[in-house]
Amino acid sequence: MTEVWTFALITPDGVVSDAFDSIVDLLQRNGFVVVTGRVLQLDLPTMMRVYRASEAVAPQNDPFARLYSSGPACLLLLHRADGDACATLTRCKGATRPDEAEPGTVRYLGENVILNLLHCPDDPANATRELSILVGPEAAEQYRAAAVSGVLRGAAALRASLPATHGWEAISYPVAVNRIRRRIGQQFAPGDEGLQAALDEERDRIAACRTSGERRLVAEQANPSIQRMLTSLGVGKLAGAPPDQTALAEHGIFVSALEKLVLDTHDG
Repeated sequence: MTEVWTFALITPDGVVSDAFDSIVDLLQRNGFVVVTGRVLQLDLPTMMRVYRASEAVAPQNDPFARLYSSGPACLLLLHRADGDACATLTRCKGATRPDEAEPGTVRYLGENVILNLLHCPDDPANATRELSILVGPEAAEQYRAAAVSGVLRGAAALRASLPATHGWEAISYPVAVNRIRRRIGQQFAPGDEGLQAALDEERDRIAACRTSGERRLVAEQANPSIQRMLTSLGVGKLAGAPPDQTALAEHGIFVSALEKLVLDTHDG
């Protein structure tokens, strides 16, 4: 049986340009389902290992280094029941240069050879190797097993965990905490449906509010149960509202610069 799993990495330009929904739609139309995933902060040394590049670069001048430090990336673990997952995804990705990519491919929507939205492994061996580099061997094996099983957790939860970049959500303290807690769940309990449901319910109630005071009241009401869930998962240090930013950094949980500002000023 041919490989039924692979991964796609929406690079920071794809996240900030709000290409997530378009990319997921294209993948679904080509037989993929998003099983699970994670918001990641990339850096040049990690990606040099992924690309097997050895040349020395000056990070302050290198466009790839500036790309990877510009914001979060989004890892998608994918299942394709018909097999040929890596080969099919490579075709969906398209040519490196957007002006050479075919219509209907992801990179056809890109801006240039650097800002071309998506990375994916070329074959199953590289899928295993690259995923281990990106998330570590233990997490990589858990993600691979989930992707092979095809048990759908879906793209919606991933979409809801991405940092907001505009609108009232971008500066809302309850929204920032909700999104960060989703990233904690992605890393430590990707299959916990109870935590996911609680965060979804809180998000929906927050979205129905008109003022920051109303949103904070909803979050205060939801916080005790969500906090207990996170503590039961063994991540009590990360369960606070606001979460401890030092602890988040130690565990590799992405927090955007704007989210840090929102957390730092939430009681002002």
